[in-house]
Amino acid sequence: MQKLYRRIITWGKSAVRSIAFLPVPMMLTGLLLGIGLFYFETNTELSARVAEKFPALMIKSQETARSILSIFIGGLITLVVFTFTQLMSLFNQVANSYSPRLLPLFTGDRSLQFTMGFYLGTIVMTLIVLLSIRSDEAGYVPNLSVLLCIISGVASLMIFVYFVTNISGKIRVDAIIERVYRQGVDAVKKERTAKGFSEQSLPEEVVNWPVIPSPIDGFLGSVDYAKLSELAKTFNTRLYICTEKGEYIPKGLPLLQCEDSLEEHQVQQLIEAVSPIAQKFGDWYLPPVRLLVDIALKAMSPGINDPGTAINVIERLTGLLNRLMHTPIHNHYQSEAGGEVWMSKRNFQSILMEVMQQLRTYCKEDTLVTRRLFRMLYQLYSETGNHHRNKEIVLEEIRYLLADSRQHISHAGDRRSIAQDIRYHRRQSQRYLHKMDFLTE
Repeated sequence: MQKLYRRIITWGKSAVRSIAFLPVPMMLTGLLLGIGLFYFETNTELSARVAEKFPALMIKSQETARSILSIFIGGLITLVVFTFTQLMSLFNQVANSYSPRLLPLFTGDRSLQFTMGFYLGTIVMTLIVLLSIRSDEAGYVPNLSVLLCIISGVASLMIFVYFVTNISGKIRVDAIIERVYRQGVDAVKKERTAKGFSEQSLPEEVVNWPVIPSPIDGFLGSVDYAKLSELAKTFNTRLYICTEKGEYIPKGLPLLQCEDSLEEHQVQQLIEAVSPIAQKFGDWYLPPVRLLVDIALKAMSPGINDPGTAINVIERLTGLLNRLMHTPIHNHYQSEAGGEVWMSKRNFQSILMEVMQQLRTYCKEDTLVTRRLFRMLYQLYSETGNHHRNKEIVLEEIRYLLADSRQHISHAGDRRSIAQDIRYHRRQSQRYLHKMDFLTE
């Protein structure tokens, strides 16, 4: 049962990122609506009543009705082909210009899915209505069905205009950066309000706990913490997930550690609640940080060379890293009636180090971006407050950045501008900084 539950959760996460998430249900809706209209037309007098009240909107000729519906079907199929072509062009541009890891943001976009789904649903419904118009001596025309198909066709044209306007705004790099940033902010808020999670010291004896290896190759993703806590209470033990969320785990490497040795069937129950999955999901705070860094690195590549985009990314990274710096790193979970479960988590030092290592490597020779990186680090330092460990972490990255800039920026004017920025930022942060002799020229 637990294995089935996790499969459903994993399938659900994959489905919402698929471009077919809305089109398939909307096609089925169009099919059911077409069948429903056929039933009402043949078994009720609803169409006749509508014809009496709105005679000008009714079509009396079967040939005219067929011609109109055929035109709408052909036109909508053309719109579907054009829209799909535009989507493929959009995906290709995003992958080449920004990062291929941004594609799930666009394939999971509800407005694009709704546009495709409305087209396909309207085509299916109109096709069924067209098939329901059969030649007879009475010349019967399902007026209500034809009217609804015409309305849906006109609405499709309006949605097409919306699609063109919408897609032109979504491919702008500043809109993409803002979207990824907001996704990261929401993930940080979710982390702060997560129930049952807390930040606690890892038991020292955890290094001696028995290891449970990974049964398959995959990513640590949809972990059922509530079930793990319940199992820990049932087995009278404590658990430690020794692999970080989102990391790839080869088969046979440590996945879990358990305080006590367990029976084989007990181990199997634990594995079912935490077993790796084949796909990597980005529904937490670290993937948006990495996406922003990817966009900045792509912008600083020789083929693009766009420092302005990199600076835009660094501005958003400042806000996101500031939130992460003040967010507890939840490494412990315990339900109300369950046992203790620890987990391996990235701390702020490792996140900042990963970000700066990549940005320094690609941006160390660009004076403008380097100056903006110094500003970001000083802003983070000003927000550390009384947290001395975070102060040391940020100061260390400032030292590394200063060493790189001294080595790779040789122009006297550029070095002078960086030194002026450093002195300015130091004065702005003087109420927090106590001793920074290493920054003097």
